[in-house]
Amino acid sequence: MRFRSPHLFTSLLILLFSLTPSSVLAHAHLKQQTPAAESVLTTSPKEVSLKYSESIEVKFSKIELLDSNNQMMPVDNLFLDTTDSTRLIAPLKTPLPAGQYTVNWHVVSVDGHRTKGKYQFMVKPD
Repeated sequence: MRFRSPHLFTSLLILLFSLTPSSVLAHAHLKQQTPAAESVLTTSPKEVSLKYSESIEVKFSKIELLDSNNQMMPVDNLFLDTTDSTRLIAPLKTPLPAGQYTVNWHVVSVDGHRTKGKYQFMVKPD
């Protein structure tokens, strides 16, 4: 049996990709969020903090905070934790009143891949 060039090339590509570490092909996945998804808080948080599986490019990333009427809540400039480049922080400009909130986010990791997602939490008075 003879291998033709295209078959050999395809076989080599499959072998190469199967040996490539998955971390090379990975995107920045959300690992932890504060406030936590589906949490019920008795006081307004001071910030939204999102921790990812890899380092983030803050200048190409965004966090939006929406109330139950889809109105944007003001957040200050995003920044990375000084000791952890996988943790993106959005300080809140004002305390949140009671209600349901949605965090929409998109980030670009240092490897150039973009990921996005959203989650909700609630602020409920005591």
